[in-house]
Amino acid sequence: MLTVLHINAGKVWSGIEQRIFSISRSLNNKQFRIILAVSPSSSLYKKVGSHNIPLLSLKIGKWKFNPITIWKLSRFLKTHKVDILHTHRSSDHWIGVLAVRLFGLSSQCRLIRTRHNFTRIENNCINNKLYKKWTDRIIAVAEVIRKRLIDENNISENKIITIHSSIDAKKFNSNFSGEAIRKEFNIASDTVVLGMIGRLREHKDYPNIFAALDILIKKVRNIKLLIVGDGILELQLKSMVQKMQLADYVIFAGKRENIPEILSEIDIFVLSSSVEGSPAVIKEALIMEKPVVSTNAGGIPEIIQNGVTGILVPPHNPEALANGILDMINDMNKALEMARKGKQVVINEFSETRLAELTAKVYQQ
Repeated sequence: MLTVLHINAGKVWSGIEQRIFSISRSLNNKQFRIILAVSPSSSLYKKVGSHNIPLLSLKIGKWKFNPITIWKLSRFLKTHKVDILHTHRSSDHWIGVLAVRLFGLSSQCRLIRTRHNFTRIENNCINNKLYKKWTDRIIAVAEVIRKRLIDENNISENKIITIHSSIDAKKFNSNFSGEAIRKEFNIASDTVVLGMIGRLREHKDYPNIFAALDILIKKVRNIKLLIVGDGILELQLKSMVQKMQLADYVIFAGKRENIPEILSEIDIFVLSSSVEGSPAVIKEALIMEKPVVSTNAGGIPEIIQNGVTGILVPPHNPEALANGILDMINDMNKALEMARKGKQVVINEFSETRLAELTAKVYQQ
């Protein structure tokens, strides 16, 4: 049996935490012993508490070189004979490397890093050592991320494998019914509801969808944009909506737990991001048979085939985004057919079973 410890510095529930949770549930069996090292205040710590997954309470602050945290992790790796340390963010990657190398554990414990985001890694001496020498294997959540690491950072292609994130398809299906959200926000039955679900962060590029909506309201009689999520930009984005005179068309629904029910009530799912890895929310929308209009940022074209399973447009282009949405509205039969094809792709390519099987192979190697 291999012992695998996932370390994660994230505090909120995002696609990263969702992936760790999925792998932990699927692989914590006779073949693997999965342990999570996370902050006791994190969403992931609270989520796995009822799933019999062992937890190490590890406070990971903004200072990634905290000697107490590094020492505590190294002691745990040694005493529990951890075979693989799996890291997910820059801070926990560094903590993991230092815990392994400073305390002479590199012969006992292999280190894996999953790259979740389509962001550049600066080429310098430290990063070269971190990824090329001190990290044994890299998992990219999209092929475009893998290619960037090979082409721009000159990392051996044999060291990197692409494994897309998955979704729990059992939670998402097209059989939900009800109009709770429409009733809550007094949305008329003939209103077209665009849905965007995600953290209110810069890379989601909400100004892009606001500008697209400003174009759409001149062409579509009844339309609303439902935004589900919270984040550091909430006040700024609400102020922007007021200044653009879009307050009657934009609904900030806040953070919600009932995402399947919310998806069931929207007409078109929109993602206006400037940077993405392999966003789970697109897969969730497709499994619910919702038409998708998205930017082609990062690994999104590996999920959506433009014109076949959804519509893709360039980032930072409100006109193209608005036109893509308008095409869907004007031909909903075609839009729904694309969504149905997209659902089949998600079932075939992005299941939790597939994620677990591919990750298990990396651990065994």
